[in-house]
Amino acid sequence: MKLYFLVCFDISDNKVRQRIGKVLLHYGHRVQHSVFEIALSNTGEMNRLKKSLVAILKDENELRFYRLCTQCRKSSLRIDDLPLATFSAAVIL
Repeated sequence: MKLYFLVCFDISDNKVRQRIGKVLLHYGHRVQHSVFEIALSNTGEMNRLKKSLVAILKDENELRFYRLCTQCRKSSLRIDDLPLATFSAAVIL
């Protein structure tokens, strides 16, 4: 079962912000400059992601994960009626 999150951050340092964005792009889609929708396979993957982000972040930065349940995602919408970011059911490596 996938775990969906909305990740938001407020980072003043351009280099740190770019590195955080690059990491999050491996897990999902950028929906605004500092907002991502991501999908994780399990809590272990969440812990690994958090650990990699903490290694990049500085103390004064803010980064938050908001859990999105499957039903909440299905009932969410964009103002222009385009679909939200979609995540594949399977990833082939």
